[in-house]
Amino acid sequence: MERCDGKIEIILENHIPRNETIIKKIYHEGVFKVSPTIHLDDEKIPCYFLMHMGGGYLEGEHCYNDIHLKKDTRSIITTQTPTIIYKCLNNIPAKQFTKIQLEENSVLEYIMDNTILFKDARFDQETDIYLDSTSTLILAEGITAGWSSDGKPFQYKLAKMKNRIYLDNRLILLDKLMLSPEKNDLFSMGHFENYLNYGTAIIIDSRIDLEFVENMREYLQEYDIDVKYGVSKLEIPGIVVRALGNLTQNIQKIIYGATNYSRQKLLGSSKLDLRKQ
Repeated sequence: MERCDGKIEIILENHIPRNETIIKKIYHEGVFKVSPTIHLDDEKIPCYFLMHMGGGYLEGEHCYNDIHLKKDTRSIITTQTPTIIYKCLNNIPAKQFTKIQLEENSVLEYIMDNTILFKDARFDQETDIYLDSTSTLILAEGITAGWSSDGKPFQYKLAKMKNRIYLDNRLILLDKLMLSPEKNDLFSMGHFENYLNYGTAIIIDSRIDLEFVENMREYLQEYDIDVKYGVSKLEIPGIVVRALGNLTQNIQKIIYGATNYSRQKLLGSSKLDLRKQ
C-alpha cells in the first residue's frame, strides 16, 4: 500500500436473530472519519456518512476506503458533503482508492456527492467492486467544475475516475472517465458538448431486464430540465445512466431519479432523502 493520509474500513454483517444489519467493524484514521449508524426512514436501513476532516483533498493526498457487506446485509453509504479537490501546483494528483465487496443477497446504495475540482486540481479515483450474482448495487457519482476568479470553465488540470466491477469474480464492467482540459476541448463533440458538469449512476441487480430499462426511460422523461442524459442496458442485468448539465442540482435530479426509481421497483423502498440541505 502506498502512503495513507486517510483510511476507512467498514464491515457489516447480519444479526441473525433479528435479521438486522449490524456493525462488525468500523475503523478510520487520518483525515477520514465515518459517522455513527444513522437511520433515515422507517425501514431502519443503516446509513453511514463518509467525512474528510480537512474539508477537501490536498495535492498528493492518498486515501483509502474498504467496504464489505456480508451475506444478507443492506446499507446506505454516502458522503457528508461534496468531495473538494484543491489546486495541485506541483502536478501531483490527489488519489482515492476504494474496494467494495458485496456478498450473497447484500444490498449497497453507494451515493457519492459530486467531486468538485477547483483551478489547477488533479484527481485520480479508482474503485473496485466485487459483486455476488444475488447482490444489488446502486452507485451514483459525478464531477463538477469548481469556481474560478476569472469565470472561465474547466480550470482543473486532470480528472480520472475508474470503476472496475466484478460479478462472481469476473470483470463485467470497466468504466473509465479521463478529463484533461489542457489537452482537450471539453465543450467539443464526444466530451461535454457545451455542458459543464457530469453525473452517472450504475445499477446492477439480477431483476433488471429490457422492460425495466424502458420503464425507467419513460419515468425520467417526466423531468423537464436542461440536462442531456442516456440510459443504457449492460450485457449483464444492470444499467448505466449518464447525465450532462450546467447545474449540478439538475444533474442530480436525473441521477437520483434513476436511483430512487430502482430502489422503489427493485427493493420496495420509498424515495431516499439524505437530508443534506
